[in-house]
Amino acid sequence: MADEAVEKTWSSKTKEIFQKWDVHNTGVITRKRLQGLLSQVAGKAVTEEEIERCISEADKNNNGLIEYNEFIEWLQQPCATVRMGSQGLEYFSLEAAVRPLYDVYDQNGDGLVSMEEFVQCQTILQNCLGLRSETAAPLEDQFKKQLGKESGSASLSVFDNSPKRAFGHVDADNSKGITFEEFLDWQRKQLVAARTPSKELEELLPALARQLKRVFKFDEQGEKDGREECDSRVLQKIVDNLAKMCMEIWSKKAEEETKAKDIKTFMGKARHYTNRWTEPPVGLNVKKLKAKFLATESCTKVTENMDLDLMVIPVLAEGDDVNPRSRIWLAQIIQKVTMKDGKVREDDPVYYEFESLSWHKTDEAMEKFHTALDALPPELRMFSLLKAEADFGTKITWEQVEKVLNRCLGHGVLTATQISEYTSSMELRVTKALKDEDLLSGMSAEESKKKIRDSLLAVSQRPQDIMAMLSDLKIFKVSSVWADFMTAD
Repeated sequence: MADEAVEKTWSSKTKEIFQKWDVHNTGVITRKRLQGLLSQVAGKAVTEEEIERCISEADKNNNGLIEYNEFIEWLQQPCATVRMGSQGLEYFSLEAAVRPLYDVYDQNGDGLVSMEEFVQCQTILQNCLGLRSETAAPLEDQFKKQLGKESGSASLSVFDNSPKRAFGHVDADNSKGITFEEFLDWQRKQLVAARTPSKELEELLPALARQLKRVFKFDEQGEKDGREECDSRVLQKIVDNLAKMCMEIWSKKAEEETKAKDIKTFMGKARHYTNRWTEPPVGLNVKKLKAKFLATESCTKVTENMDLDLMVIPVLAEGDDVNPRSRIWLAQIIQKVTMKDGKVREDDPVYYEFESLSWHKTDEAMEKFHTALDALPPELRMFSLLKAEADFGTKITWEQVEKVLNRCLGHGVLTATQISEYTSSMELRVTKALKDEDLLSGMSAEESKKKIRDSLLAVSQRPQDIMAMLSDLKIFKVSSVWADFMTAD
């Protein structure tokens, strides 16, 4: 019944819009009226090419007019220039969605994609479909072994041909270089066939481009930072993301399933690939925030039995931020004092907003914080707590990790069972490393326990390492939410 109500609302909305542009009540939208409709929806003057494209998309009987049934079908077409949104008609630019991917393919930025550039990008994406988490061999070995090959595991039409043969098809004028227009035409055919809703393409294609760019930087970053163990897990996440995004972008969807997705998008219930992590602006300093709180809000002398439960989070925007530096950052501080009888006194939260390179208490900060917090998926809440504890640095000690885990329990981000599972896994890793070095031989159980604990306290990790391990333990699911922050440092 709910789906029927949604579809009925969608139909009535489209009928209302059609009637607005069918001014003479003839049951059709003329070319002239289409030009006015497009200009209003796009917010700009439209070209003859755009008008022709819309007519070719919508006018199925080739009479030069858009009839009501054609209008309805047009708005549900994948990659159509006009679609139905929650506020009415929306303009969709496939050019803008595809451009970030083309720019990655065009590695030297000369405005043309050479065969070498095309083959390398296609090969990476094609092979990512076969390099999944369940593979047994070390991922770096597989990746480096297959990187230069044209073979790979792929089941999508975009990868049906070998990269070199595909290049020949895309390079329509045989100029030995693929222009953006040729790349766009190729992608338009593939995406229309896949029937992926345009609302998802706007987010998936740029996200795929970002992940593909990270592959090219992987070796360089690994050599520079010397983080082989971490890089293995990070690379696996990148590969998993690329494979998942390729399937979601180019795998063929049933027509009825796509229509249902479009209707849900109109009703605001579609899945969105937002909630991505961006680094905070320069000047956002946790130590300064704590100092300000202690100087102006706290009535308790700073002692070992006092703790500040601090969470710093970003306000999320729909889609990709044009300028991440303009993103709003908010903070909540809860002062907790452990009394002599062991009870914990928890004060009321205090809220701050970061603006003009400084933290300020504002009247709206509390409401903004909880609205932003509700929009954060669990993994980003966890990551925010880790980054705040590290004062937005690149390393966090085991003692700090334990504090964060306790806060995660209090904030409902992790359960006690999940925390125990993570802690046990870390202890097992340390124990194995100590045994491999023969550093536990001859020790009693108590001495071994102390040695393991001391070794853990000496551990310094990146927040990304911790998140990767939580993913390995299936505590957090891998999704597009990981796309930006897994290699943010």
